[in-house]
Amino acid sequence: MPQRDDDEPVFKKSNWGTSRYVYNPDNPVGLALTILSVVLALVTIFMMNERKGPFAVPEEPSWSPSIDDDPVYPWEKGDETTPSETPEPSVDAKPSGSAAQPPGRTVPSGMSGGS
Repeated sequence: MPQRDDDEPVFKKSNWGTSRYVYNPDNPVGLALTILSVVLALVTIFMMNERKGPFAVPEEPSWSPSIDDDPVYPWEKGDETTPSETPEPSVDAKPSGSAAQPPGRTVPSGMSGGS
């Protein structure tokens, strides 16, 4: 086995003509980083393939109530009447709001729109 120099840097310039730095396997720290990077990449690829960990399929959201639940609506809590139980307006009821004509204005008999 060749003798390693203690002066080897952890990173060295790439021999492929680029100005990038790569791990130096002649340094024990550089060799450990190389092995750790390969193992981390393989574990990540395995987890992606098996859909485990952060790559798992999310569960269905549980925020919507189930059909089997018996929800309590606000109008069922007290003795208040529901909108369907409100009394019908009487025949003598007068329209309110903008449907009523202002006082003092009458519709001329000839302009009623009927024949």
